[in-house]
Amino acid sequence: MPYLTDTELIKSIRKGDIRGVYFFWGSDVATSESIAKKLRDKLLPKDQRDLNYRFMTAADFSASELSDIAEALPVFADRTVTLINDLNADNLKKDEQDALFKAIEGIDQTTTTFIFYATGVDLAEGKKALTPKNKKLCDHISKCGGIVTEFPKKKPNELVNHIQSKLTSAGCFMSPRNAEYLASLQNCSILMIDNELDKLTAYAGSGEITREMIDLLVSDQLETDAYKLSRAVLSGKGGEAFRTLDKLYSRQAEPIVLLSVISGSFMDLYRAKTAVIGGYSQSDVTKDFAYRGREFAVKNAFRDCMSIPLEKLRYGIGILSQCDIDMKSKRTDPKILLEEAISKILSYRR
Repeated sequence: MPYLTDTELIKSIRKGDIRGVYFFWGSDVATSESIAKKLRDKLLPKDQRDLNYRFMTAADFSASELSDIAEALPVFADRTVTLINDLNADNLKKDEQDALFKAIEGIDQTTTTFIFYATGVDLAEGKKALTPKNKKLCDHISKCGGIVTEFPKKKPNELVNHIQSKLTSAGCFMSPRNAEYLASLQNCSILMIDNELDKLTAYAGSGEITREMIDLLVSDQLETDAYKLSRAVLSGKGGEAFRTLDKLYSRQAEPIVLLSVISGSFMDLYRAKTAVIGGYSQSDVTKDFAYRGREFAVKNAFRDCMSIPLEKLRYGIGILSQCDIDMKSKRTDPKILLEEAISKILSYRR
């Protein structure tokens, strides 16, 4: 079953069923990136990475280099691991695509692992399914024994069974209503939910986990705070923006994940703003941009976009896009790059 759900993927990794190639994509970018890095850490400890680990971005991707890595043996380690972030098959030339397919075919699954994961690029171009070229790449990975997993945004009620199963194994339980509440707080991210469940079960010990315990211990969802940050930046409230950013950092949120979520918030507002100008409704935006299950984001964006100039939204998206490129191509601390981008948007003047 080389096409696995996110839950099936995690189970297979825990069982030690390791493959040579993984491809992670979907709208839940925080979980996608976290699983990619947790898998890397499981396969290759830090003290073995000097000669056995490689990180590539779409900007510096080289199919020929990947082929060389596939042929190399690990040095004083069990395997080599390569992370490839935001590769979009739509941007590959024919010879690059052929070389990539050949590298995947030739991989030794016992000594080499490639992990492709998307955090800053929409491989489905706003639709439910991958674009044809990305689907072709995933089919090839699957055919060669690799695993392809989508990390979609799920609805709270779809995660009740997952939450209750985790709690049962820890000797605890929670009402379905509270399980939905917990899921909504964590923006339906399985990784974030599991982290909070570990905290809650450690606190409760056994028995029921109540709404009061959830409100006491569970952090605000990442997307909510990132949206607050976006609104503060666009409203010119620098103090509030950087206080919110510090709050996000205190919860160990990584800059590249934050950038992705903030950029998503800007895009929500931009789509809402252009829809209002063009005379389109919230339901039009929900349908056209695959917001099913995230209607609240469209509602909030329509509410908040009214006082924001379209030019400022365009300017901000351009700054964040450049920040994404810089994070993936420069050695500068990503936190500094994100803070510089926020400062530039805050200083926008017509």
